Amino acid sequence: MEIQLSIFRIYLKVRGFVLELARYQEIANEIAHAIVLGEYREGDKVHGRSTLAGRFNVSPETIRRSIAILQSEGVVAVKQGIGIIVSSKIQAEKFLRSFDQKNEVQLFIEELKELMETRREIDRQIDTLLTKISTYADRFITRWNDVAEIEVNANSAAEGRTLRELKVREMTGATIVGVVRDGFENFSPEADYILQKGDILLAVSADEGREKLEYLLK
Repeated sequence: MEIQLSIFRIYLKVRGFVLELARYQEIANEIAHAIVLGEYREGDKVHGRSTLAGRFNVSPETIRRSIAILQSEGVVAVKQGIGIIVSSKIQAEKFLRSFDQKNEVQLFIEELKELMETRREIDRQIDTLLTKISTYADRFITRWNDVAEIEVNANSAAEGRTLRELKVREMTGATIVGVVRDGFENFSPEADYILQKGDILLAVSADEGREKLEYLLK
């Protein structure tokens, strides 16, 4: 009996559940197990409350509550002047099955609570990620709204030179995110990209940087 209850407790700990039984419930289960296993037969007298209290190392009041449970389920009867008498092995079996079913339902409930908490945590993570994406998207959109288009005119000092040679970033602070040539957009051009007359540079920069870039491309 003790082994069965210990296995049950270990199972709950492995599953991560906290499902502690009240001591009087444990004792009621143990007495019912004893009846089912034949330690007590129908009509037998179970040890008195004082003896049971000593056996289980609990107070007589705890034993009284345990016997009250078994009595309400028809497992035992308490007869005046006689004591606690085993009434029915079948009722003891039903009591244990009922207890197992209740605990199985409780396990399902605890597992559901655990899954719901996991889902809430996932929802919180999703909300955080969506906020980050939204913030990034806003910055990205704002960045492209500030893109200036500056053309390389004929006789420009930039014609035939590379972005590296012009030192665009160092000289103006502007970032060239693309170059439009003959209607085709070349995004993120390399530093060795050679500019030609008619190229339109897509630049991201503050007003001062755009002015410097326009001057550089004259």
